[in-house]
Amino acid sequence: MEPSILWLIAGAAMLALEAFGIPGIGFLFAGLSAILVGITVQSNLVGQAAYVAQIALFFMFTAIFAALMWKKLKAWRLNPKQGEYSNMVGDSATIALSGLQKGALGQVRWSGTLMQAELDAEEPAQALPEGTRVRITAVRGNVLIVRS
Repeated sequence: MEPSILWLIAGAAMLALEAFGIPGIGFLFAGLSAILVGITVQSNLVGQAAYVAQIALFFMFTAIFAALMWKKLKAWRLNPKQGEYSNMVGDSATIALSGLQKGALGQVRWSGTLMQAELDAEEPAQALPEGTRVRITAVRGNVLIVRS
């Protein structure tokens, strides 16, 4: 099999690992680099038998991608936008399954999706039964804070 095809397959495999397997930013850089090396070999900018040059290009491209994108990708992964789900606040939801009790996680159905929820600290009731319509007052992580 031609080296250019092997580089392209390796690049696709590394990008798949990044997307579906091991969530490490390094696979993104290595995958993009492998694809770029495959393209340079396929277009005869680097010889098919120049394995040392191909490996050197791979490491050079990986370093360039890392230098250009590392900080932005790290910040994007570690610091998602705050208030990203604030559009849910004020919407109504329906308590699902066995109801909600103060101090415990339960579930509500919002926009056709089951989501984790807990009662707002200012909710006068200690528990609300299944089927009760509630209003979303806040979102903390992936938990909706609701009250009647």
